[in-house]
Amino acid sequence: MSYLGIVLTSIFASNALLIYGFGSIPERERKGSTSLASALALACVNVIASAILWLIHSLVLAPLRLASLDILFFALIAVPIIKFIARVAQQSSIKQDSILFKLGERSDDLAVGSLVYGIALLSARSGYGLLEAVAASAAAGLGYWLSQFLLEAVRERLELSDLPTSFRGAPAMLLSAGLMALAFMGLDAALIKNLVGA
Repeated sequence: MSYLGIVLTSIFASNALLIYGFGSIPERERKGSTSLASALALACVNVIASAILWLIHSLVLAPLRLASLDILFFALIAVPIIKFIARVAQQSSIKQDSILFKLGERSDDLAVGSLVYGIALLSARSGYGLLEAVAASAAAGLGYWLSQFLLEAVRERLELSDLPTSFRGAPAMLLSAGLMALAFMGLDAALIKNLVGA
């Protein structure tokens, strides 16, 4: 599959939030998660984590037939590296409102989340090469950000709507998320492969 096909598949057909449920975060952590710094941080952390896990999975664990230990090796190797990079990014920025500081701050939070690990694991086990896995993980991060941005817009719109009281809040949001997931699943990998070409 071409890089464009991999990117479109990762954004729509294999959306981390709507299809796999990765990165479902509590309400208290959601503030500011639709910003540009948050999207860049997510893409950067995904690229680093996927590259590390792909290297560990393909070059060390698969030849030794220990591929099932990639969860352990991700926790022992990739998470500390990502946290170190996040600390360096935070400390190298001069202003606390700079994008580099926000990127480091957000990366530190993302390193231990199910979203980053899930995307890294999917791209490592997908059979892609290193560059394809990195492209897929960056696109998956952007797809997550896109779906979160769209769900936030839907939530704001639903708050202004005149809904029956029993349908307000979580029921309306769950129905909206389900419909959006169905729409994203409509762009499945086979359709994207046929549109973009092999």
